[in-house]
Amino acid sequence: MIYFFPCLSGEDGRESAIKFRLETGETAVIRSLDTTDVTYISLTDFLRPLHLPGIRNDSTKKIECIISNHLVRFTARNPFVVITDRSTNTASVYQMPVQTIRRNQDYYVPASIFATIFERVIGKPLLFNPEQKTLELRSLTSPYDIAGIEIERKQNGSLITILSNKKPGDIETWLKPDGWLFVTITGVTADTIALNNTKPTETIKKVLAFQSPTSIQLTFRVSPDVVQAEAVNDPASNNLFISLRTRSESERKELERKKQEAIRLERENARSRWKLDVIVIDPGHGGKDPGAIGVAGTYEKDITLKVALRLGKLIEENLKDVKVVYTRKIDKFVELYKRTQIANEAAGKLFISLHCNASPRKPSSKNGFEIYLLRPSRTEDAVNIAAMENSVIQLEEGYKERYRELTEEEFIIVTMAQSAYMKHSEHFAECAVESMADNLNIKNSGVKQAGFYVLVGASMPNVLVEIGYLSNRKEELFLRSQNGQKKIAEAILRGVKEYKEKYEKALQEGMDKNTD
Repeated sequence: MIYFFPCLSGEDGRESAIKFRLETGETAVIRSLDTTDVTYISLTDFLRPLHLPGIRNDSTKKIECIISNHLVRFTARNPFVVITDRSTNTASVYQMPVQTIRRNQDYYVPASIFATIFERVIGKPLLFNPEQKTLELRSLTSPYDIAGIEIERKQNGSLITILSNKKPGDIETWLKPDGWLFVTITGVTADTIALNNTKPTETIKKVLAFQSPTSIQLTFRVSPDVVQAEAVNDPASNNLFISLRTRSESERKELERKKQEAIRLERENARSRWKLDVIVIDPGHGGKDPGAIGVAGTYEKDITLKVALRLGKLIEENLKDVKVVYTRKIDKFVELYKRTQIANEAAGKLFISLHCNASPRKPSSKNGFEIYLLRPSRTEDAVNIAAMENSVIQLEEGYKERYRELTEEEFIIVTMAQSAYMKHSEHFAECAVESMADNLNIKNSGVKQAGFYVLVGASMPNVLVEIGYLSNRKEELFLRSQNGQKKIAEAILRGVKEYKEKYEKALQEGMDKNTD
C-alpha cells in the first residue's frame, strides 16, 4: 500500500540534538537536523542504543535496518520507505511528506513520521515531543506506572522528569529548609528499586522512593542552593516535570554576605559575653562578723571594706569600660553563699575576695600577703587559714544544711565545676601577686591553694587575697593607714589591668582562630 504526501526537501537543516529515552530508563543523545517545519533524526544514532543493525549502501544511497521481524529501507533524497515482513516476504511502501536526508555519510529521517512507522512495526509506543526535543520508547509490559527518573541540568537549576505510563493523580511538593524535597503522587505505582538506584547529580544527591497502597512518595536530597520546587504535568505525555530553581549568583553573594554578617555579630556577641566588663569585689566579713582582730584592735571587716572601696574607685577611674559590683559597700553581714550569688547575678567576669590574715597568737612576727585559688590545701598553714575564714558560716542560720564539708571528694566536684575558669584564675593570681610584690613593701608569700567557702559557686575566675597580717604590729599599722590601703588598692589595680589586657588579647586571638 502506498501513501502519497507532498514532497519537501529540508536539506538546509540546522544541526542540533534530541534526547532518546529507552524503556530501561537509560538515555542517549541523537543528532538531529532542524528545519522550519520538520525535525530530522540520525537513523544510525537511533539504532545504536537499541542494538539494532543498520546496513548502509553508499553506492545506492540506501540504508536498511532490521526492526523486529521487518526490514525497513530508506533512500536518500527520496520520500519512500519500504517495509518488508521477513516472515512472509510481503513489502509495503510508505511515502513520507519529506525526503530522507543524507549528510556526512549518515541518514536523517523525519522524527514524527519515523516514530509512527517504528511503533507500527515493533508494537511499542515511540513518542516524539518536538517542544522538549525528546524521543521516548515505552514498554507495554511494565507492571509499574512510574519506571524511572531523569535529571537534567538547566541554566538556573535542574529539571526532574518522572517518567509515567499513566496520568498521575494529585501531586504535593514540599521543599524543606534542611535540603529535603518531598513529592507525593497519588493513584500511581512505581518501581522503587529502579528509582532508589537513580544516579546522583550535583543538584540531586539522593533519591528515596516509598510506595503506599494509594500513592508514591519520592524524597530527594537536594543541594543547599535549591530554593524553589514546582511540579507540573507534561501536556504532551503522562510525565511529570519538577522544576528546581537554584540561587542565582547575586543571591549566593547576598547569602554569603548575610552569613559573614551573622559571623561578625556572633563574634561581637561572644566578645560581649566574655569581655572583662564586670569585676566583683568582695570585702571579707562585715556586720556581726568582725573577722580577724589586730594587736591594736583593728577589725578585718573595716580594712577589707576600705581597701575594696578604694580599689573599686580606681578601677572605675582607670578602666572606663568596666563596671564594679560590691558584695557589700557598708558594714553589714553577708552570708558566704550570697557573695558568689551576687557575683553570678551581676554576670561578673572576675571575683576578688579581700581578707586580712592573723596568727592564733598575737603579736606575731608572721607577715606577708598571699593569694589563694580554690583547690585542696597543700600545707597546714593553708588548712588553718581556710578553716579560720570558713568559720564565719557558724554565724549563719541553717549553715549545717547549706554547707558541706570540703573533703577531697567534694573538691573534685567543685574544681570540675570551675574548671572552665581555673586557668584564668591562675593568670590573674600571677598578675596580682607580681604587681603587689613590685609595689608593696610587704613579704610576698606567693600563690597558694585552699578550700574557701566564699569562692565556691563563683561562675567566673576567682581568687581570695590575704593582703597582710593584723597579728603583726608593723603590718597592722600599714593595713589601717590610708597610705597603706591606697598602695594595696593601686597594686591590685595594676594586676587587674595587666590581666585584663592579656585576657582580652587571648580572647580576640581565640575568636579569630575559630573564625578562620
